[in-house]
Amino acid sequence: MSLLKMKLMVLIDRYKQITAVANALQIKQPTVSFHMKKMEEEWGVKLFEMRTGKVLLTRNGKLLLHYASQIDQLYSEAESRLGAIHAAEKNRFVIGCTTSTAAYLANSAAMGKLRTLSESHAAIMSIAVHDEEELYQKLHLGTVDFIMYGEGKQQADGGEFRNQTIGASPLRVIIPQQHPLYAWSGEISLGSQLEKYEFAELADSSVAQRIHEWSRKHQYSLTSHMSFGSVELLINTAAACGDLAILPECLLPQAAKLDELGLKLAALDSEAARWPMIASWRSQHWDQAFMQQVLDSISL
Repeated sequence: MSLLKMKLMVLIDRYKQITAVANALQIKQPTVSFHMKKMEEEWGVKLFEMRTGKVLLTRNGKLLLHYASQIDQLYSEAESRLGAIHAAEKNRFVIGCTTSTAAYLANSAAMGKLRTLSESHAAIMSIAVHDEEELYQKLHLGTVDFIMYGEGKQQADGGEFRNQTIGASPLRVIIPQQHPLYAWSGEISLGSQLEKYEFAELADSSVAQRIHEWSRKHQYSLTSHMSFGSVELLINTAAACGDLAILPECLLPQAAKLDELGLKLAALDSEAARWPMIASWRSQHWDQAFMQQVLDSISL
């Protein structure tokens, strides 16, 4: 029994005219008569009867109408809800982030700019957080429109994907007030100050790689004893436990928040220690102008 036949039952009870039912369904009158006959054959009972030019439901027809009405109502409700979702999805722009780049959005003016942009274009801006490999998979499948991550193994520019550097942020040492280096002023020298202390690190390979390159340049090594999957957790733990940490400045909360947590920042002794942030999107995205506006909104 098809949904069309359920709808037909409802309309016959409503209009009681084959012509009116055919017009409502936008089909021909013989097609309505055909389905009426097939329904009676399928159910093995009389469902319709003709009286003075009208089509009426028999007792069995009214019994079937009870269920047909519920099926038709549920189908209409599902159609309406899915239609609304489809309409919203057409105006949805999904930005995929690593945990680090998500922290950048949360702690910068970029999120406010994205909100203004979404309002001006009547678009729904959605932020999804995944690791870099999964972000590229979703970008390839089209389930995200735009991805942000630390410099890593991005796809070649000019083919299926476009890449652009959003900016590069200097690395900063986070020092909690209970740490011996809290009273230090000026730049931090790796050899004389940092190497003898243990660090808490962010579980982001792009950040770790930049720290490694910087420390290798000085021919020293840092010792990490804990790793954290989010910037917020790392910062809160550093404040609570007195651990040092090194993070890109753009991932950090505002100065007032750091002061509240009892943390201060110190510059490293080389401005070459910078963490680049990259954006990628599909070359064939339908709205390249909007993509450029997104880039402008999130750039450092």
